[in-house]
Amino acid sequence: MFSSKCGPALYRAAMSERRFCFLLRCLRFDDLATREQRKENDKFAPIRKVWDLFIAQCKSGYTPGAHITIDEQLLGFRGRCPFRMYICNKPARYGIKIIMICDVETKYMLGAMPYLGKHTKPPQGMSLGHFVTLQLVEPYKHTNRNITGDNWFTSMQLVNDLLQNYGLTYVGTLRLNKPYTPQVMTDKKVIPRGCTAFLYDRALTMLSYHPDKKKTKFVQLMSTMHYQPVIEANGKPEVVICYNKTKGGVDAFDQMCARYSCSRKTKRWPLCVFYGMLNAAIINAWIIYNRMQKDRGQPEMERRIFMMKLAEDLIFPWAKDRMSFQGMHRSSQMTIKDVYSINLPHQQPAQGNNSMKRCAFCTRKKDRKTRQQCIHCLRPVCVEHAKPICCDCI
Repeated sequence: MFSSKCGPALYRAAMSERRFCFLLRCLRFDDLATREQRKENDKFAPIRKVWDLFIAQCKSGYTPGAHITIDEQLLGFRGRCPFRMYICNKPARYGIKIIMICDVETKYMLGAMPYLGKHTKPPQGMSLGHFVTLQLVEPYKHTNRNITGDNWFTSMQLVNDLLQNYGLTYVGTLRLNKPYTPQVMTDKKVIPRGCTAFLYDRALTMLSYHPDKKKTKFVQLMSTMHYQPVIEANGKPEVVICYNKTKGGVDAFDQMCARYSCSRKTKRWPLCVFYGMLNAAIINAWIIYNRMQKDRGQPEMERRIFMMKLAEDLIFPWAKDRMSFQGMHRSSQMTIKDVYSINLPHQQPAQGNNSMKRCAFCTRKKDRKTRQQCIHCLRPVCVEHAKPICCDCI
């Protein structure tokens, strides 16, 4: 990153490599004196305050559309963590599980909640997926939106609770071993390949779809959004098509986080979570910016270009102040000048006699006795190299 040969100059304009490593080593997010006391009730205490502030900003900065997706994201981490998980179908496999909700249309992250394992205790008689879903959809209560989730969240109690008490519909897959699922809904003799069985209970619809492929098992879904047994021209039920269109909000967001990521190798899990927050913040800012551009009738910006411009705008005020620091190395000043086109500051001439200083360009054998000063960089130069601006500044 900080290499002068192959690294971008933007990093060197912001700070030195030594300063960057120092900040990473000292970066903390809470008060160490009270951490142990807070960790007794909350294992997420080392970064809880910063996390809550970030999620509050995400909720207040955007109004979602009609469809919302709830799913999980795994932040890759293999160090010590009391709630580290193993998920075999994720690229990282080991890491910190974050349950989040995203807007289906734009993939904006609306909210998130860390999975703390046994440290998360839902009310008695309520499953963990049920409890987490209610916590995340609380800001959108009674808005008639639809929630899409997978079989880890879906249950009959959750679907009825969302419809009756929260004013939200739900579409999601269902596990085949649920006790309230009739056995006839998974019987291959009753439901041959390419057919669908529907089951209705007031506003709740359950269906079992047996795909035409040989090795595919039953696909069971539950919905409170659909009331009719509609089969599309391709043979798939309307509920299955709706689920396929609205299930990928969180997965697409996770894919965007992995494509352009600021994460670095670390042994501290709060820093890993902080990297995930930075990735999410950049994507959310890019989505809001493109939505504003679309409303103004202007073209949208590519995310890579947006990230570069965002970094330049954030670094510019600090880089401008660095130019005036006493003892600033000239190579760093020239880097800032090249990146931001800022003129080098005019320094006051050094007091005293400069006749004993060696010319900046002459060798020891050809050193000239008559010396002047460059009006731009104020370096001592001889008569041969002294022009209005010395040869290096030109």
